[in-house]
Amino acid sequence: MLAWIETHSSALQVVVGLTTALVWVIYLHILVSGLRRQRRSEILITLGGKRDMSGRVMVSNLGFEPIYILDILLKLSADLREETVSVAERGKQDERGQDPSDKSTLQTPLKTGDMIDIGEIATLLDRAGAGSSGSPVEVTLSRIDITVVAVTAATSSIVAAQRSFDVEQGGDGPERLRPHSLYARQIRSRRERRRIEQDMQRSL
Repeated sequence: MLAWIETHSSALQVVVGLTTALVWVIYLHILVSGLRRQRRSEILITLGGKRDMSGRVMVSNLGFEPIYILDILLKLSADLREETVSVAERGKQDERGQDPSDKSTLQTPLKTGDMIDIGEIATLLDRAGAGSSGSPVEVTLSRIDITVVAVTAATSSIVAAQRSFDVEQGGDGPERLRPHSLYARQIRSRRERRRIEQDMQRSL
């Protein structure tokens, strides 16, 4: 056995070296993947209360990094019309005056595990329709997309998440909201983030 090892010592050294290198590559991959997961944003958008226009929208930061909510975009669809509106800033005093969470601005920092109530769906629609004639807000809506846009120290670009709801007409009763998915969709592709930045730029 020892003679065989001495005969093939060079080959064995190569195998041991390759095995050691492979172990280090796997370890480095696991380490980098863990760091990426820690820096990756995770924004949760939930609807509390009734599943109608009185439902309250909650935004939570489930990522490891603090975030700052930069903008909240509502994409309103009605028939063949669509319009994307920023509701982060209130253009005028809320005429309803019944929603205490209807602040002048919805921009705010969120630490890990923090949550903010950004108001009722109806309140957000009021903010979206303020001073906008012919807006889809004024007609029967078929779909509402809520996009939360934020920035974080972990990346130089924006981070975002989106939750979509179909609006079901209730006849004589209130309109019902049916979410497309259980959780908010995390927007990570560069193309989609660039499109969101363009929407934000147009709303300036």
